Amino acid sequence: MCCFMRRMWFFAILMLVLGMVFPLARASELSPALGVLDYALCRGLDQDGLPLERVEQFSTEDGKIICWVFLEEVSGGETLRWEFISPEGTVFESILVIEEPKKYIGAQGILDLLSNASKIVPGEWKVKFYVNDCFVFETRFTLIESNVLGSKDIDEAIQRTLLLLEDFGYQVFNIGFSEDKQAFVQMQMVSKNLSQAVWNQIGFGFECLRRLFPKASWFLVQLVMDGEYALSFQVRALDFLLWREGKLSADEFWKKKVIRYVYNIREKKEIEDVSQFFFEKFGVVY
Repeated sequence: MCCFMRRMWFFAILMLVLGMVFPLARASELSPALGVLDYALCRGLDQDGLPLERVEQFSTEDGKIICWVFLEEVSGGETLRWEFISPEGTVFESILVIEEPKKYIGAQGILDLLSNASKIVPGEWKVKFYVNDCFVFETRFTLIESNVLGSKDIDEAIQRTLLLLEDFGYQVFNIGFSEDKQAFVQMQMVSKNLSQAVWNQIGFGFECLRRLFPKASWFLVQLVMDGEYALSFQVRALDFLLWREGKLSADEFWKKKVIRYVYNIREKKEIEDVSQFFFEKFGVVY
């Protein structure tokens, strides 16, 4: 089997596996006639060229916003165009011209928040996607203002991070840095189900800790579920950075690099079989 077909089979299998943990995009909103199979807003792509997350909220310190689109049967010379439209109506275009025919292709339109910093405003944004100037879909996202990196000291940075997490809809109980160089944040779990919103909460928690404590060796996000369980997700800072830089796949990151612990708050004891806990409570193999 040729290398291209192996990659396509790998993509299909990976999407099936991730479907056990991460829901796919809104298939009902796509336009099969124009070859669009899937799309997502994210902060970056993993080693396999898949979205690191599927989000609808970003901070102004995220660096860039990506609108990823997965298409089939594209021809050489076709033009893909993304329009990122600010609340004030300013349009930022991202254009990609297909060089050669592809059976499948993952393409990305990018809004660079750094190079356009003076023109970027917080609020409700829209993204419109076109194939050869033919409109395909529109999606929206919220851009939240953040200035954690501009804090005068660590105390101010922590306070600004707490406010940012609250703006994202998270209830934070504690945040800090331990003597063994582990940065941690404890939050209320945003959903009783292990939904995409929960994975986004964990990933954004890691990212906030990275900004606050760049010298940390480990990041720990703990989510309190109904006051009964504390779900802990721990990862080496290096592995998180490798994933964010597209040098690890999502499957390898979440299933091999992120260490999981569960503590029964009411019974005051640790759950020994974490995998069984996730299967019984959420119906996922993780």
